[in-house]
Amino acid sequence: MKPIIALVAAASLTACAVVETAAVDTGRAAAKAAVTPIVADTVPGPAGVAITDCIIDNASGQELLTLAAGGTSAENVALVGEILARTETVACATSALT
Repeated sequence: MKPIIALVAAASLTACAVVETAAVDTGRAAAKAAVTPIVADTVPGPAGVAITDCIIDNASGQELLTLAAGGTSAENVALVGEILARTETVACATSALT
């Protein structure tokens, strides 16, 4: 009976990980939808897409939630600027654009 319990527990943990991953992906997609037009105002086209990806990749989980909820608000424009100014984001953007 113990192997069955272990199997059920492992399956449950796997299902939780899949749900969590889907939630993170959804949050990242919503944040990206908010960041894309903010960046495109200044940097249109493929360069803007690359910079947007770097911003999303270097945002914290809380920042992604804030971006996703805030759309193109003035607060989100400021947050995008803060994230873009980080050394890691600058390095990412520089690498993506060269």
